[in-house]
Amino acid sequence: MILSMTGQAWLFLSTVIVGAAIGLFYDAFRVLRKTARHNKLAVTLEDLFFWVTATGLTFYYMLHRSYGEIRLFTLLGIACGILLYFATVSRWVVVVLVAVVNYLKRVVTTVVRILLVPLRLVAAWLSRPLGWLFGMTRKHARRVKRYGKGKLRVAARDFGIVRKKV
Repeated sequence: MILSMTGQAWLFLSTVIVGAAIGLFYDAFRVLRKTARHNKLAVTLEDLFFWVTATGLTFYYMLHRSYGEIRLFTLLGIACGILLYFATVSRWVVVVLVAVVNYLKRVVTTVVRILLVPLRLVAAWLSRPLGWLFGMTRKHARRVKRYGKGKLRVAARDFGIVRKKV
């Protein structure tokens, strides 16, 4: 479908906004990586999720706004939006979001600790009788372990089994 010049201008401006939204979406992953430890597999899966989602949403947007036509100026608009976002506000967004996430982590940790106080009191109350019981169990387990090692030596000697010590 043929777009007028104003339609093309609006499409270009809207793709700049889409590019900035993609940049904000990527910053969410950057904040996640700064506030929680990740191994290489998690980072790879996050990157894969980001690119699949960003590509799918861009395709969906192009399908509905540009009538399925991929135009060079729309791709340039998305690239300009990403570049403008990262050049201007990305740094501040990441700083603010990291501070907010760290604050929320402290609040959640404090709430969980407060909610676990009754369980800690019950554990302290039961520690003496259960400690005696578990102490007895530990002592019996050591005896069984020693008994088992002795029987293993006898079996190895009787059957001529040679064991390598590691």
